[in-house]
Amino acid sequence: MGLQQYKALLLIITAVSALFIASPALQKLVFFPQTDFFTELSLFGPYNNATYPSNVTVGNNYRLYLNVDNHLGSSAYYVIETKFGNQTQFTPNSFNHTKSDLPSLGSITFFVADKKSLQLPVDVSFQYKIDANNPRQLDMQSITLNGATINANPTTIAWNSEKRGFYGNLFFELWIYNATVNALQYHERYVSLWLKMNL
Repeated sequence: MGLQQYKALLLIITAVSALFIASPALQKLVFFPQTDFFTELSLFGPYNNATYPSNVTVGNNYRLYLNVDNHLGSSAYYVIETKFGNQTQFTPNSFNHTKSDLPSLGSITFFVADKKSLQLPVDVSFQYKIDANNPRQLDMQSITLNGATINANPTTIAWNSEKRGFYGNLFFELWIYNATVNALQYHERYVSLWLKMNL
């Protein structure tokens, strides 16, 4: 091996060593693709899986589980608003990113650390009756949510001829505290459960 080849080999070894030594500093200059920051909201039935109650009866308690997974890059303060409506009332819209204008039956507030999950048990029961003047209309009286009874008047549910029943929609909207504007904002996530209200 000649002197020129030794010089070339020494130069390559020096360059590679310099790159290894400088790599921590170079990592700060190299831009890696940014990961998406998001929150997951999911709903599970009484067995903590995708088996949901679909037929409910007056006064019976139903256990649901709400799961919130935080992937925002920092801790977050959340609020879940619980709402209930019939087939014609406005629910959240995923395409327009809008919340429902229905009144909240109750809220659940909590913090979730970054890259952590929180499971919230929700116990719900319904009180309703057939309208005395119209047998094809069900009148909601109240909804009990985690032990608190909330007036559900004047919500009414019309008989659905196609499905042959009265159907109500229980849904949960996710809100998040925005420190920039110092207010809670709809986080554009919700889960819902259609329920057949049996007599």
